[in-house]
Amino acid sequence: MAWKLTNKLYQYYQLSTSFLYVALLSRWIIIFPLVGVKFLPGGIHEFLMYLLFFSSVIEILWLFKFRGFTGAFRKRTIYKDLNFLYVVLVLHFHDDYEHALVLKNISYSTFIVGVAISQAYSHGTQIFKRAPNYKRKTLLWKLDTFIALPMLYCSEFVLLLLNQRFPNFHTTEYLDQFNKFIMIIYFPFALTCYRKYIARS
Repeated sequence: MAWKLTNKLYQYYQLSTSFLYVALLSRWIIIFPLVGVKFLPGGIHEFLMYLLFFSSVIEILWLFKFRGFTGAFRKRTIYKDLNFLYVVLVLHFHDDYEHALVLKNISYSTFIVGVAISQAYSHGTQIFKRAPNYKRKTLLWKLDTFIALPMLYCSEFVLLLLNQRFPNFHTTEYLDQFNKFIMIIYFPFALTCYRKYIARS
């Protein structure tokens, strides 16, 4: 009985999170043509930050429950979630995101589109257990793998670069040093995860 309830809650989490990322993409599609790059953060940034934060935290908790502490860190998923939490940490601009220069760049829109498509697909494919004859390389898989993920990786790197270029009062000396370290390892780590994702498919 407890196992069935856990399974239903897990399915509900995956389904609702997938719908929320679709809602994020829909919101961008509606807002972006109306306001453009300059005023986009005012209509979408809070939703994006809360969605990244809560979906990542809950997914980490599910990983710990099903895989244990050490098992969770053998999955690429936890590094994706930790990366999203890092994005929230450095780009939240909680009290002045409407004026943050970093968020007025086209890479911000590219990031939103990339993360929305990739995460809607990722969570959507986790709702039900896959059959042995499951065909992985569908049109949606190709959209996620060859369009959404490269958009996500490249745009996030540009946002992190811009964040280093435009100092703000949300950062600290230690966070600046940590950001520089992340910039150095970002692409080697991202490309390794990307290669393993394709190989696994």
